[in-house]
Amino acid sequence: MFNNHSINLLIALTQKEIKARYKHAVLGFLWIFINPLVQMAVIGFVFSIIFRFGIKNYYLFLFTGLLPWNFFSLAINKATPRIVWDRNLIKKAKFPRSIIPLSMVFSHFFHFLVSYLMLIIFLLITQQWYFFTLFNLGLQILGISLLLIFASGISLFASALTVFYRDINFVIQMGIMLWFYATPIIYPFSFIPEKYKGIFYLNPLITIFSWLQKSMVNLSVPLWISLIHILFILLIFFLGFKYFQKKEIYFSDWL
Repeated sequence: MFNNHSINLLIALTQKEIKARYKHAVLGFLWIFINPLVQMAVIGFVFSIIFRFGIKNYYLFLFTGLLPWNFFSLAINKATPRIVWDRNLIKKAKFPRSIIPLSMVFSHFFHFLVSYLMLIIFLLITQQWYFFTLFNLGLQILGISLLLIFASGISLFASALTVFYRDINFVIQMGIMLWFYATPIIYPFSFIPEKYKGIFYLNPLITIFSWLQKSMVNLSVPLWISLIHILFILLIFFLGFKYFQKKEIYFSDWL
């Protein structure tokens, strides 16, 4: 378990990652907003012309999906090989090794929160109050919390596995890419044919992104499916944390 020293170290490493990311960048923290804006503009332009999903404010729908997805994918992709990259730190000092991948997750979570705050400010300025109903805000907070827990669990499990099997890093990168298209982010869940929805329900991110985008598209995943997804996400975090704890004593021998 983490003590005060471990928590302080986690905060310090997270701050270090945040500062290092933009240290020599001319535009600095502006890249937090530029990347998702460009991505949204390109994808939104293409899909709104070709597919026309019938969503009134498609760009906003896309933005509320791309921001959390960028956090989720970047956090896992960056955290997975981090133990291998920081082998020197592991061999020099004693501390909970889980701090290393978690610091990557939390640094990207910070970037996500900043960009999401800007989205909220934009919605307030444009008086799009439907986003701020108590129900929608509750779903937003719960969805974001579950996304953080899920990303942390996968990162712990994948980063520990990568120490022993370096191919895991490439598997994760490929899996994240495929996962993007299997999750209703750039298209609404209603666009999926009814006969295939059962397969899509196997994806726990379905619940999270349906909550995050509910203010844009009034569609919901069945409650019992959502409860299974929540339990699965919590289980992945628990198993990832336990697996990491079990294997971290062998890291030095394999690095």
